[in-house]
Amino acid sequence: MGWLKTTALVLANIGAINWGLATLGWNAVDKLIGSWAGAITASVIYYIVALCGIWGIVELVKK
Repeated sequence: MGWLKTTALVLANIGAINWGLATLGWNAVDKLIGSWAGAITASVIYYIVALCGIWGIVELVKK
């Protein structure tokens, strides 16, 4: 597996874990980047993770 596929898979899994933790009231992205990054950086991180998840679904359907 290439580094791009591995990175996308890891980010998609982190997003899934964060989604599960959010139901418990704990947001990993907010905890990791803190208040220093701001809302725009958090949004960019969420978009990147979402794109990795979409890419993962496309790869799954292709096989």
